[in-house]
Amino acid sequence: MRFRRLLSLAAVAAGLTVCLIRRPVSGQLAPAGPPGQSHDFGTVFQGEKVVHAFTLRNEGAAPLTIQRVDLSAGGMAARFAGTIPPHKEGQIRIEWDTGHFAGEVEAEGVVRFAEPAPAPLTLVLRGIVRPPIELLPYPAVFVSVFAGESAERHVRIVNHEVRPLAITRVEEGGRQFAAVLATLDPGRLYDLRVRVPAGVPPGRYEEAIYLHTDHPIRSRIPIAVNIFVKTEVYANPEVVDFGTVSLDDLAKAPSLLAALTQTLLIKKREGEFEIKALASDIAFLRISRSPGGSSGTFRIDVGLDRDRLRPGLITGSIRIVTSADASSELSIPVRGELR
Repeated sequence: MRFRRLLSLAAVAAGLTVCLIRRPVSGQLAPAGPPGQSHDFGTVFQGEKVVHAFTLRNEGAAPLTIQRVDLSAGGMAARFAGTIPPHKEGQIRIEWDTGHFAGEVEAEGVVRFAEPAPAPLTLVLRGIVRPPIELLPYPAVFVSVFAGESAERHVRIVNHEVRPLAITRVEEGGRQFAAVLATLDPGRLYDLRVRVPAGVPPGRYEEAIYLHTDHPIRSRIPIAVNIFVKTEVYANPEVVDFGTVSLDDLAKAPSLLAALTQTLLIKKREGEFEIKALASDIAFLRISRSPGGSSGTFRIDVGLDRDRLRPGLITGSIRIVTSADASSELSIPVRGELR
C-alpha cells in the first residue's frame, strides 16, 4: 500500500477521480464496465466526504469471498458484502473524509480475497482537496541564501468562501525577516511578501508569521518561515543524526549497520576546493570521503564501527578543514543514542 500527499497542508482546487486498476487474476474476477473505469467528483472542499462504489463481477463458477480491504489513508472506510455469487456483481463502497487532507493527494484500497483467490486488487483514489483558505504556492516560506545577500518570497492568500475574509494584522514571529501584506482583491486575495535582509548571520532559522483574521474558525493562521543562510562552503545536511540504535538488533542482524550510514554533501558556492583535514572526536565513527583531490562537491559517508559501540549517548562533532579562503573550517554536530 502507499499513500502520497504531494502537498501536505497546502490547499488547491480540482476534482477527485476514482480509478479501478486491473491486475492479473485467476479468471474469477472482472471489473464491471470498461477497463480504467473512473469517477470524477468535481471540486472537493476540505471536510467533504467523497464516496464511490466500485463494481466487481465474479466470472467464476464458485462464490468469491472478499476477506478485507486495506486502506492507506486516514479518514477512509470500505463497505462491501462479503461474498459475490458466481456470475454476479458486487460493490465495494469507499468513503473518504477529507477533513485532514489538503492539496494533491492519492490513496488506495487493496482488496484481498479468501483462498483460493485471485491476486489482490488495488482501487485508487486521487485528486486535489481545496481548503476554504488557500496559501499558494505553499503554506510555508522557504528561503535559501548565501551570507551577505538578500532574498524575497511571496505567498498568496486566497479566500474561497462566500464570506469575505479580512486580515487585520500580520504578526512576525521572528527577527530574521520582514513581512509586508498587500491587498489585491479586498476580502478575496492577498499577497504576503517576505524579505530576508543581507545582514542575517549564517545558520538555519525556523520562524513564523501569524495572520490575524476575522474568520470565525481560522482567526490566527500560521505560516512557517524556514531560512537557511549559507557560507561559501557549507554542509547539507548540517547534522549527522543516528537516532536510537539498538545494539541487540545489530548483534542479531549485522547487515543493519550499513543502513545506519549517514551521508553529507560538502559544497562550495563557486569553483573547486580541497578538504585538507577530516576528523571526529567520536572514536567509533567510520568516515570516508569522495572524490579525492579537488572538487566543487564532496560526499562524506559517516558510519559506525560495530566492534567499538557501547551503550550511551552519541555526542560530538566532525571537523572539516577546507582550502577555501572564507569559512574554511566546518564543524558538523553528531548525535544519537546507543541502547
